[in-house]
Amino acid sequence: MSAPSWGSWSFVPLLWVGLLAAGVWYVSMLRRVHRVTGEPVGPGHWIFYFSGLGVILVALGSPLNTMAVHWLLMAHMIQHTLLSDIAPPLIILGLRAPVLPLGLPRPMLKRLAHRGTLGRVWNVATKPWVALPVWSATLIFWSIPSVFDFTVRHQLLHNFEHLTLFYTGFALWWLIITPLPSERREPGMARLLYVGFSRGASALICLPLTFLSSTLYPLYVAFPRGYGISAITDQRLAGASMCFIEFLVFGIAMAVVFIDALGREERADALADLAAQRERLA
Repeated sequence: MSAPSWGSWSFVPLLWVGLLAAGVWYVSMLRRVHRVTGEPVGPGHWIFYFSGLGVILVALGSPLNTMAVHWLLMAHMIQHTLLSDIAPPLIILGLRAPVLPLGLPRPMLKRLAHRGTLGRVWNVATKPWVALPVWSATLIFWSIPSVFDFTVRHQLLHNFEHLTLFYTGFALWWLIITPLPSERREPGMARLLYVGFSRGASALICLPLTFLSSTLYPLYVAFPRGYGISAITDQRLAGASMCFIEFLVFGIAMAVVFIDALGREERADALADLAAQRERLA
């Protein structure tokens, strides 16, 4: 078995169908917002959303996935970071107002409202005392060497791992970004603390991998060294690349939260006006 190149993408039908459905659904939301407001949604929304879908495709459909399960620990750690810390915030930034509150059909919007069944569940899932520890525990649990190696060998469990990383990451970043100005309004400083706490949890994984002098994952020691990288170097690169991505995420998230806090009140007023307009048109 030869090491995959970046030109060898794999076709996973379920993945492509899911991403296509998510894209079509989003376009329908953009059209509905356009009908309500009379103005198209700008690229400041849809670029983020489709970039998030692209990140998922890279994580699960590109050669990175083959490298992650057959060759390099570094590729696997990067894959986890893309699914838990890159794709979720991009998608949420694409869904922020006015897309989500004005783009959903009214029956679905009622279910997702705070008094709806799904809304009540999601409201609990995105509470700080739920989202932060659940995301941290999920990330740490799947990184335990024995669990990590076992998961790689069992495809269904591996798929479940990816789902938990994405959805716990989605809840965490929903808490941090708070895309709907009219919902629970966490102060900017609190959201900055959430960012710092979550990066601290990531550091518990990436720092030991970067600096330990012995390998932790026997399965990746036994894998072929197709890229000429030793097992210990692979482990250190896994930790260093994960820390580097997390550092970038931390800096960007701090800037986004700070800028968002400055204009949140104005956007809340604008959203209220748009919602009143939608009621008049209904």
